Amino acid sequence: MEHLSKVEPTGLEDQPPQAGLFKVLARYVPYFRNPQHVLVFKLDCLLLTWTFIAGILKEMDQSATSQAYVSGMKESLNLYGNELINFNTLFSVGYAIGLIPGQLIQTKVRPSIFLPFCEISWGVLVTCIAQAPNAKTIYALRVLLGLFSAVFWPTAVSMIFNWYTPTELAKRIAFFNVSDAAGGMFLSALQAALYTNMNGVYGIAGWQWLFIVSGTITIGQGLLGLVIIPDSPVLTRAIWLTDTEKRLARKRMADFGANTSNMIPTKVVVQKLQKLTFHPMTYFFLAAFALQAWANRANSYFTLYLNLRFSTYQVNVIPIGGYALQILINLGLNALSDWKHWRWQISVAPAFFLGIVLSVLSAWPSDWRVIITFYFLTYATNAGSPSLLAWMAELLKKEPEARSIIVALTVTIVYIGHATIPIRVWRTSDSPRYPIGFPLATAFIFSSIFVQLGMLWWGRRNTQLARYGYDASNVSARLDEEISEITKK
Repeated sequence: MEHLSKVEPTGLEDQPPQAGLFKVLARYVPYFRNPQHVLVFKLDCLLLTWTFIAGILKEMDQSATSQAYVSGMKESLNLYGNELINFNTLFSVGYAIGLIPGQLIQTKVRPSIFLPFCEISWGVLVTCIAQAPNAKTIYALRVLLGLFSAVFWPTAVSMIFNWYTPTELAKRIAFFNVSDAAGGMFLSALQAALYTNMNGVYGIAGWQWLFIVSGTITIGQGLLGLVIIPDSPVLTRAIWLTDTEKRLARKRMADFGANTSNMIPTKVVVQKLQKLTFHPMTYFFLAAFALQAWANRANSYFTLYLNLRFSTYQVNVIPIGGYALQILINLGLNALSDWKHWRWQISVAPAFFLGIVLSVLSAWPSDWRVIITFYFLTYATNAGSPSLLAWMAELLKKEPEARSIIVALTVTIVYIGHATIPIRVWRTSDSPRYPIGFPLATAFIFSSIFVQLGMLWWGRRNTQLARYGYDASNVSARLDEEISEITKK
């Protein structure tokens, strides 16, 4: 691992842009006279925007099956059993299998090569679903989709960890995180438009057009990734960054003591795996994040409830308001998290609110308007995840590979839960009341709060982790020896 503290400044990192478009802009816009502003602006416009759009497409593609199910696919393919649950379960199985191998591969292969390959493959498979003749074919495609999809989320989060400082981090993760809500909004609007305007065109149903359009856009986005993805500051070959900006990126991360991802020997990877396997922080974060994710699963079945009372068009349009609420709350709270550095506070507060909302849904009020209101409120309660991720990233700022693997491991556990829990807890036959689902989700979220408070307690008593990484115990031992020697003298 190349330690970023060894970065040698050239003096140009503090100078205004010396050439190109930003040299011209700097004459008229004072903001661009600061080279850090130019670097962050480029990162936001290219890296962050690409991950956001990719996240939208990923959510569209993942949710398209559920959306298509209530928009004609069920009738076209005679899916009158638990096929929808099986589609989601098999996707989760493939996803869980692919998560950790996907991150380990990227200790040997650049993300700028491996991630676009997976994205393009994903897009091709999505378009294939449009012509699937039966449920069994979709089962196979969903497993493969899970495998290729597994690379994206942990890699995108890792890239954000690698390029942004603590005052920038949580709101960028939140911006990326709300891509699923934006994807849900766009998907609802797209499916409504396709159902109205494209249903039957060229003999293709509206729900089939959804897969064709989503998959084709994803292929194009994967091709763009070959140029846009910058790897990490240590490795970057991005053509849209100048050499001075690459040095500045390394210096920025070094200034707050962080290391960024590198290609590392297999022996070092094994050592990292051993250390994170036995480290308490791994399990604090894993439990807190997974329990929260399983609780947030409660709003995944909103469309099935709406389908009982509203038309297909209305079912596609109504959730857009919930997604808009999710975006606003996520961005607002996590901007506050960066501004005040309120990591645990912003992580815990929405979780507590979700616990209250789920408690009401567990009681299942008699008025359907109350039920829809509280269903909507679940969209406002997942804003804590970006701050939880930023909190973990700062505690493990010396261990970039461990961060990526822990995120992948955590998401693996999450998707194992997503693959198994709904089979018994969120069964289609139990909708819309879900007598097991809502009470269990309530227990999950309050358990997550308890674990996060434990993580706070442990972190305050082990501050050396952020300063020295996994070598903290060795450093402490050496310091004790030196103090002992000085005392003896």
